[in-house]
Amino acid sequence: MEISRLLIVVAIYLVFRYFVRSRSSDSSATMSHGKVIQVDNPVIFKALVSSGPVVVDFFATWCGPCKAVAPVIGKFSETYTGVKFLQVDVDKARSIAQEHQIRAMPTFVLYKDGKLLDKRVVGGNMKELEEGIKSISA
Repeated sequence: MEISRLLIVVAIYLVFRYFVRSRSSDSSATMSHGKVIQVDNPVIFKALVSSGPVVVDFFATWCGPCKAVAPVIGKFSETYTGVKFLQVDVDKARSIAQEHQIRAMPTFVLYKDGKLLDKRVVGGNMKELEEGIKSISA
């Protein structure tokens, strides 16, 4: 598939997700803040992490620490505009979570130019996560 077609598919998917989320009256099902993109499709996920710096937040809606750090992640997404911030609900996108061997929530994995970095932040250590964000955005 050509990259332009892939980008068009991603754009259509994001618009569709925006409309679905804006029509949803259940705000407890989503934990996104700021410019964070929720992803539940493995193909879209691979397209979004394929270039540039990316932070992926693996979370669960029932996870207390995930709810606590969500506003901070939203703030980071607005502060570090050159970095893509993605959220993956481990219950809705099990294949993505299994591929990344997610065992605890929240877990943050970092990508740079399509490559998964060894560095991951498990838990709510926002200072460590911000250091990782700074390193991939430099």
